[in-house]
Order: sequence, then C-alpha cells, then structure tokens
Amino acid sequence: MNGPMVHLVLGLAPVLLGASWLTLSSCSDYRALDDAALRKEFAVPGHAWLSRYEAHPTNGGQFGREGLKVRMTYQFEQAAFAQYAVTLTGVGQWRPLPISNAFLGRMAAIQTRKEQRLKSWHLTGQTPPPAGTVYHLADTQMLSTFEASLEPLPKQGLYQVRTAGDNIMRAPKLIVDTPDRDLNDFMLAVLDHQKKQLLIRVSTFY
Repeated sequence: MNGPMVHLVLGLAPVLLGASWLTLSSCSDYRALDDAALRKEFAVPGHAWLSRYEAHPTNGGQFGREGLKVRMTYQFEQAAFAQYAVTLTGVGQWRPLPISNAFLGRMAAIQTRKEQRLKSWHLTGQTPPPAGTVYHLADTQMLSTFEASLEPLPKQGLYQVRTAGDNIMRAPKLIVDTPDRDLNDFMLAVLDHQKKQLLIRVSTFY
C-alpha cells in the first residue's frame, strides 16, 4: 500500500524459508510465537501479562497460517500502563475511538468481497441472488458482522492499524491513517485506559 498517509514502521526479520521451516511451524507453540511477535511489534514490556489469547488456525498449513485471526489482550498495572501509554503513543500515530465506518469497511475488505462475488457470478453465468440475502449480503450487513468479530472493544480509548500486505506476523508493517483501498491484512491495536489494557486483533483475508 502506497500513499502519503502511510508510514513505515519497523517489523520483524524474515523467517527462514524452505521445508525445514514448514516442518517447524507445524509443531511450534504458536501462542509463544505470537506473544513474542506482538510484544516486539508494540514494545510490550515483560511485566504486562497476556490475559487473553485466541488464534485460528492453530497450526500452519502448506502456505502458512492462511486466514489467520488472532485476539490478544495484555493487562497492565495502573502505574505501568500510564508509562507505557505515554511511551507508545509518543512514537506513532494513534487515533481516538470509535473507528469510523469508512475505516472499518476497508478493514473488512467489503469492496473486495463484493467484487469477488460479482466475478464469480459472471464466470458461472449465475443470476445474483436478491440483495440482503445470505449469499448477497448488503454493505451494512457485512460491516455489522465484521464489527461483531472485533468485540469487545472499549467505547473510549486510542487505536492504531498496521498492515503488511502479506505475512502479517513477520513482515515489516505500515501504519495506516486513512486507507483508500481495502486491507488484505491488518493489526488493530487498542489502548483501553479504563481497564489498563492493550488489545490486539490480527486478521488476514488471503
């Protein structure tokens, strides 16, 4: 993704390629790997503990962890969170919640999904089903479903979105301010000042 509103940030070094990596990835503890990757990405200190971890798929396939979805929450003590929040927001662009519907639509890749449906119907010669039905969801329906997948998010706080375009957990990231196209992948980080938490959502669309 290019454009004046995208800023390069440091990412993780590429992992080793080849069959040996595929063998390793299939049996690795992804909880530990994901924790290490996101702690490095967002400079999460060791005294913050991982209070929530959910990931799918749990194992890597032939082409890695396609369709990856991760939810992680780091819990801080009150004083430690205040210091962390000041440090983190001082080195990157953060925005106040809530996230706009236009931004959410890009994160949900709604336009891409619509184009894929139209292409499929065209290639197969099928007549598109009525709009608003299960196989032809309206934009608002897709947006609602996507928002539900991000829950729970605080009503107030700060957020930041990063993307890599591919290999979201390991490739160098870009901070996305105002996306002008759908995101193939993203990392959504949210600072919840009330609960003293850093919430992270990771998603890939390929």
